[in-house]
Amino acid sequence: MKKFSLMLAVIIIVSCQGEQGPAGPQGPPGPVGQAYEVEASFNESNNYTVFSEFPDIEVLSTDIVMVYLIWEVDQNTGNDVWQPLPASVFFDDGELQYAFDHTLADVKLFLTGDTDLSTVGDEYTQDQVFRVAILPVDYVQSNKVNVNNMKEVMNMVGRDNIRQLEIE
Repeated sequence: MKKFSLMLAVIIIVSCQGEQGPAGPQGPPGPVGQAYEVEASFNESNNYTVFSEFPDIEVLSTDIVMVYLIWEVDQNTGNDVWQPLPASVFFDDGELQYAFDHTLADVKLFLTGDTDLSTVGDEYTQDQVFRVAILPVDYVQSNKVNVNNMKEVMNMVGRDNIRQLEIE
C-alpha cells in the first residue's frame, strides 16, 4: 500500500501544471559560416601552388572548408557557374586538376595532373577566381546543406559576407 501511495503522489506532483513563465532572453546567434573570394594565378615560379590565409576568420578543427572555382559564365543568364574542387579538365595529352588542402590558418590551392602544366593555356592558369567557404559542421549536418552546391552554401553564409582577396 505504501508503494501505491508513493507512486500516486509522484504521478500527481509530476502531472501538475502551473502558469507559463516569461520567455527567456534571446541567445546569441550561432555561427553560420563565412566565405571569401581569392583571385590567383599559377605558374612555374610558384610551382603551380598559391596559399591564402583565412582573413580574420577563426577556423575550428571541426569546420568544413570548401573551395569553388568559377568554371564558366552561363551564356543565357550571364551568371557565374561555380565548380567545387577538386575539378578536372581533360586534354589530349592528359588531365589538369584544380585541388586544395587546408590547415586551421590557410588554404593551399594548387594544380596537379599528368599533363605538362607549362603547356596549359593562360585561360586555365591565370586570374582564376576561387570562393572559399568555412562552414560549421553541426549547422551543415542539422540543416542538410549540400556542400557541393555553392548556391546552398552561399544562402547559408549570406551573399553579402563575401570578401575579395588577391594573391600576388
